[in-house]
Amino acid sequence: MSDIWAIIVGAILLLIVYVIVASKLSAKRRREAREKMLPYLEETIVADRRHHLFMSDGRKFMDVRILGTTDPQLGQSPLGDWGLMLVILLDSGKKAFVRPSSVRCIEEA
Repeated sequence: MSDIWAIIVGAILLLIVYVIVASKLSAKRRREAREKMLPYLEETIVADRRHHLFMSDGRKFMDVRILGTTDPQLGQSPLGDWGLMLVILLDSGKKAFVRPSSVRCIEEA
């Protein structure tokens, strides 16, 4: 009886390994097919350069410097949990904090 259970458990473990390997191979094939159509670029937003930010609510921050992001752990305040915020420097010298999820487009100036 214990041999039957060992065979069943072995078959289940073998099936799990097969599913994991098949999933990884499938994801690799999809990624390679995407790269053939449009290659991945090693580009990112560079801090301390001038950018135009277009927000989801229609506001625009033109020709601002992106300074970086805040630490999400320090976002606790009496007004609530702010979490991760994008810090930008306006032309007036003031800093503005915006949620990264509300930025729809960032254009280099």
